[in-house]
Amino acid sequence: MSRCRVIELDVSEVDRVELLFKQLVAFHRGVAGEDWPVRSEEAAWSHRRAEYFSWLGGGRAQMLAAVPAEDEAGAPLGYAVLSVKSSSASWDVGERIAELETLAVAEEARGRGVGSLLIEACRERLREEGISYWGVAVVEANEDATRLYERVGFRPFYRQLLAKV
Repeated sequence: MSRCRVIELDVSEVDRVELLFKQLVAFHRGVAGEDWPVRSEEAAWSHRRAEYFSWLGGGRAQMLAAVPAEDEAGAPLGYAVLSVKSSSASWDVGERIAELETLAVAEEARGRGVGSLLIEACRERLREEGISYWGVAVVEANEDATRLYERVGFRPFYRQLLAKV
């Protein structure tokens, strides 16, 4: 892995991750094939950008970015968005639970440990906040992401099914 460090981005820096998010959408299109409709990169970014502004501006999320160690202002190699919410009534997982909302790694940095670095940085943040459990949703066909998440400790919990009405 290239030498990089993890920094926190604030709401004013959301646009630094635009290209990474658009690459993620294109990747989802490739993974989903013809099975599921995927928004255009522009439409998806517009939607997610608004969510990021709401989440980060409302203090409900954190955005962490992996940047080159020698160039903190440079283009991120990857980023993660972590949200925290109240846990559900059924499960004894603490009062608050986190969700890894987004994990995106630049195409040229995939397979070099950037995603694992970001996941570990998120995990450390959660430990500092006293949060014991977190979740992540992954597209069923995205086997590489599933392997990564399972390698760092995630296990199947819920299975969400989707159907056209």
